[in-house]
Amino acid sequence: MALQLISFPTLNAFPFDAFRSTLPFPWHEFHKFLTPEGFQQLYDEFPPLTMFEKHEGLARGYGQRPHNRYYLAYRQSVYHPPDYRGPGVIQHDQLPSSWQRLVAELEGGEYRAFLQSALGTADFMMRYAWHVGVTGSDVSPHRDVLDKIGIHLLYFNTSEDWNPDWGGQLLVLGDKRTSAQNPAVADFGTITPVSCLDNRSLFFKNTPDAWHGVQPLACPPGKFRRLFDIIIEARQTQRSIWLRRLKRLLRGRIFPGQR
Repeated sequence: MALQLISFPTLNAFPFDAFRSTLPFPWHEFHKFLTPEGFQQLYDEFPPLTMFEKHEGLARGYGQRPHNRYYLAYRQSVYHPPDYRGPGVIQHDQLPSSWQRLVAELEGGEYRAFLQSALGTADFMMRYAWHVGVTGSDVSPHRDVLDKIGIHLLYFNTSEDWNPDWGGQLLVLGDKRTSAQNPAVADFGTITPVSCLDNRSLFFKNTPDAWHGVQPLACPPGKFRRLFDIIIEARQTQRSIWLRRLKRLLRGRIFPGQR
């Protein structure tokens, strides 16, 4: 029998009412969303950095800073045409067996039922990506496009490989005190850090108030912040997602791998 990866008792204990009333937007920190054995196997088999592409200097809207990082998409990338095959995209059969099983569990009935209840719709699709942050990487305060109706971030660092003093905590930001669309962390009246260590994950519903970010990483060279991003989007074709991203890239005239 295959090892179960998602802790369904943890999922079934989700506090839906408290989640919906959470401010400044609905969010919830899971501890041990994955079974301990499942977390360890996925941690050990996290895709190697050689499969990722480096994103550096990619233009973003409203003059926001680039999110410099290593990026790996599952099957198709919003940064490339749908038929692209190369660095930055991994196919299902290239994944270690544990990650193949995780995708199967995420696309199974129990997790989808959870998403439907938490997000209030069944009309969604999911896509997946892995992110790796390095020294100096940050995620400037931003809101995701509203085509994204929810995000679930699974972190793959532990207290043994990551010092909390290096940062890496996602910041839930509220009470925005500027009209600028490229605010700094200091422009928010409430700043709530969410741990990225030891089998924790962050799930949130995307709203117009869902500002979040990550301060620049202070880790030494050779240390990496690792996460798996589950993006829940309004149903549409992957081609329309890519075309939307292409328009943004054309405005900035900067493409992955250009520098």
